[in-house]
Amino acid sequence: MKKHLTKKTFWQSVVSVIAAGIFILLAAGSGMGLFSIDVKHLGNGNYEENENFLGDTKTTRGRIDDKGRWNGPIEIIEVSANGESKITEEVNMVNGLRDGESRITFVEGPLGNVHVHTYKYNMGHKINGGLKKTAHNTMADISAFQILGNKYPWFMLSLNVFGFDTAYVQAYMNAVEANICTNAFDISKFSDYYGDALDELEETPYDTIITLNSQLTLYQGLAAMKNSEFRLAVIDHYRSAGSTTYNIISTTYPGYLITVNNKGVSNEDFKVFCQDVDSRMTSYGTLNLQDPFFIDSVDARMFRAIYTILDAGKSFSLPAEQSMESMILNYKNHNINDIYNEVMSILKPSYAKSTPKEVGNVVVMHMLEEYYVPAEIIRQAVMEAYFIKGGVIRVPIATTVFGSNNSATSTTLQGYVIEDGGAAVTSRGIAWATFYAPTTAANIVNSGTGTGNFNVTLNGLTPGTTYYARTYATNSAGTAYGNTISFVASITTDVNDIKISDREFTIYPIPASSLTTFSFRLESPGNIKLTIIDMKGKSVLTKDLGDMSQGENQVMLNLSLLQNGMYICQLTKGTIKVTKKLIISH
Repeated sequence: MKKHLTKKTFWQSVVSVIAAGIFILLAAGSGMGLFSIDVKHLGNGNYEENENFLGDTKTTRGRIDDKGRWNGPIEIIEVSANGESKITEEVNMVNGLRDGESRITFVEGPLGNVHVHTYKYNMGHKINGGLKKTAHNTMADISAFQILGNKYPWFMLSLNVFGFDTAYVQAYMNAVEANICTNAFDISKFSDYYGDALDELEETPYDTIITLNSQLTLYQGLAAMKNSEFRLAVIDHYRSAGSTTYNIISTTYPGYLITVNNKGVSNEDFKVFCQDVDSRMTSYGTLNLQDPFFIDSVDARMFRAIYTILDAGKSFSLPAEQSMESMILNYKNHNINDIYNEVMSILKPSYAKSTPKEVGNVVVMHMLEEYYVPAEIIRQAVMEAYFIKGGVIRVPIATTVFGSNNSATSTTLQGYVIEDGGAAVTSRGIAWATFYAPTTAANIVNSGTGTGNFNVTLNGLTPGTTYYARTYATNSAGTAYGNTISFVASITTDVNDIKISDREFTIYPIPASSLTTFSFRLESPGNIKLTIIDMKGKSVLTKDLGDMSQGENQVMLNLSLLQNGMYICQLTKGTIKVTKKLIISH
């Protein structure tokens, strides 16, 4: 009989990553020995992020969205410390996740052997990345190494650049699996088994890959946590004059409030915690919404506020940068497991969950469980192989894509059930509402069963209203949800005909103020008109841009006469339109 996985297992050792992440984030660009991050603004909404791991470098270039996540065509270059190996990846990203075609050129070793790989992703998940049973093997034969190579090829190549050849990685992962399999199968003990396996292997030559993986998890976790609902609410708080973080969560992100309620936190206690966070962040001084590093500043202050609430004995007025560097130095020579006890003393569980510190424990633990644990790629591959071999049914994997506004009151969305989790998908569709991360308890449109793509149309929408939607898929292990997308019901669009992708139509700065840059790519030349429409459907600015050339185009307009608020920016080519949400804050 197959077993069912109804709760996520949780590797407690990874708790320490967030503490290290706080220090690294606050000291970004300081170049602290073992690892460092340096971010540059290249202008026109483009950024360059340079990461350094003991001489191995990773450079990411491209645009970011209004939440600080990579968005649009992105270039990633990784170079080994000796310069002999290099990876160049060209990929589209949405919400910081690979989405679309990824083309990787791998220059390997001193001889410069060149390998080119092309992959397809849908919201971070590799298409056809799952392993299937064949006539020559069974699911019980599948190894963690095979899963790593099939689902996370970009990570496998990164390990190669860092000097770990494929045979070494395979041997290491086989050793981890062999160590775990010496124990009786028990999904509730996987975290313990995995931690014990790493402890055993730390005393072997595999200690180097264990240490590197700890550092990679730190960066991947920080990137993943940019989708944290609490973080998104804090950013919205800064951009919404008069709205507190708690008010925004209770209206836009009510699912998050339910989550903390289910963990024993009352609304009133959570409200006090949010007020404490807001107060501490305000005490650090004002922020310039037009600063290209505005999002980085919000992140740093949010982590600062949470950390000082958790470590209640310290003042929330941070010391000078030199003191921050000294904190990093305390951590830089330790593995993740080595600092576990210290971090757990800060995140000590509480059953009362009444003080801001106790509520902060819940908030941080949720961040870890939802974002840092999945960011540990090797662990994810080992866990999936462990569950498959044990006959554990997992929930499906699903994603969501915006199609087009068919009219002011209807929209077409696309769902994709990528994997069934080991059991038939008996129900799938789109859940939608006027709040973030809707569930099947909200509005749903069902679209059959099984895996693959499907389209649904949402009707009865209110023009000018912002909606949120995501795919759901149910099997015998439970219901899984895809990524949340948002859209405004108002303007008819046809992205394919105009040959402008909404991912290639960007507005900078975010939010806009006076001089604002509109950037878009045309696949063919044509006459383009730009129109800005308020939430009542009234056109407040129209600009005939004339004949625009094929490729990248940029137009700068002065929006100082428009009032603060949310608008729809519309590009028109003949009868075809594409739209983008525009926020103005002077």
